[in-house]
Amino acid sequence: ATQTTIHAFTVPASTTYMIEANVQARRTGGVAGTAEDGAGYTITGTYKNVAGTATLIGTILLGYTAESQVLWDATFTVSGATVLCRVTGAVSNNVSWTMTARVWSVGT
Repeated sequence: ATQTTIHAFTVPASTTYMIEANVQARRTGGVAGTAEDGAGYTITGTYKNVAGTATLIGTILLGYTAESQVLWDATFTVSGATVLCRVTGAVSNNVSWTMTARVWSVGT
C-alpha cells in the first residue's frame, strides 16, 4: 500500500511533453487479495517546464482503468522538473508493476 515511482520523465526547459503510459500490475503473493489479481491503466498528461518545474497543462486523463482490487492505483505526479509515474498496491499484497510509455515533445 506504499506509493512507488516506477519511472521518471524529466521535462527539459522550453519543452512541452505529452506522456502516455500503459501500466500493468500482477499480484505475486501476500496474505490479502486473490491469486492472479491484476490491473491495467492508461494515463495521459501534458506538461510544460516553467522555470525548472514541470507543470500540468489541463488535467490527467485516466483513459482506461481495470483492476482486481479497487485500492490499487497508477497516476502521474510532479517533482521539480520531473513527471513521476507512481503506483500503489494494497496492504498485504506483493505486486509486480510494469510500464511502457510514449513521449511526444516539442521545444525551441
